[in-house]
Amino acid sequence: MIQSSRLRLSLAFALFALPFATESFFLPGSLRAAEEKKIEFPAPSQHATVKQRVGLTDVEIDYSRPNKNNREIFGGLVPYGKLWRTGANAVTKITFSKPVALGGKQIPAGEYALFTIPTADEWTIIISKDAKVQSAADYKQENDAARITAKPEPNPNTVETFTISLGDVKGASATLNFLWDKTRVPVKLTTDDVEQVSKELDAAVAAGTPLDPRTAYQAASFYYDNNKDMNQAAKWIGQALEKNPNAYFMYYKKAQIEAKLGKKKEAAAAAQKAIDILKKDKAPDESAIRNAQQIVDSSK
Repeated sequence: MIQSSRLRLSLAFALFALPFATESFFLPGSLRAAEEKKIEFPAPSQHATVKQRVGLTDVEIDYSRPNKNNREIFGGLVPYGKLWRTGANAVTKITFSKPVALGGKQIPAGEYALFTIPTADEWTIIISKDAKVQSAADYKQENDAARITAKPEPNPNTVETFTISLGDVKGASATLNFLWDKTRVPVKLTTDDVEQVSKELDAAVAAGTPLDPRTAYQAASFYYDNNKDMNQAAKWIGQALEKNPNAYFMYYKKAQIEAKLGKKKEAAAAAQKAIDILKKDKAPDESAIRNAQQIVDSSK
């Protein structure tokens, strides 16, 4: 009798609980998907990647960018004299496709962790060979590839978001900048790409190796940009023009080279030829015309 009562009670409880136990099972698919969908929120300090070619070397910086948010930054949020991961969220990483010199220190090609130790008068920039380090707490000085010192400079405009940039990119050099609040810390970055290309071109000249028109134009431009032998640059641009008599940009380069050689008459003639070719176009490049006209005017 007692067992029969217990059985009826268990069945009643099971029937009563069934709708609740199976409620989520019978929900429409769209409602279940909405409940399970992960909501993604924007990070307070956004991730950024900087990519820049310097000469023939690719430089990449991977970091996160905190905001000032009315806080005192250096000497406050970022304490003086302490190791900083140089960004937010994770340790900043920097990669060089070829060897570089940073602040005069030689660094082999590869991926590195980048730390800094800011002070009011001097920053220490640390390039660590341990690219997999996860935090400043895991940093070990024995893994340093280089330590560079740099002088912070006052920045006239407040930079709200921490920024690492590569500016002044000229030939095979650039400036690595750290900017935040009213502080800028510049570090010179150079490669040996100009030297390597120079050696190859010098070998071609010594061997009397002829260059195809495209390479001859590039060689002439390279010599002009790097203040090398302008007479050799003039020979190369002449070779390029023999096969490209309607290339206004080649005449403009010839005008620049002749002007640097002090040959005003030849420079003016080449610049005028560039202008004449440009004006034949249905939509002439007015900026290029102005540049060529400046050489004509300065050669009078």
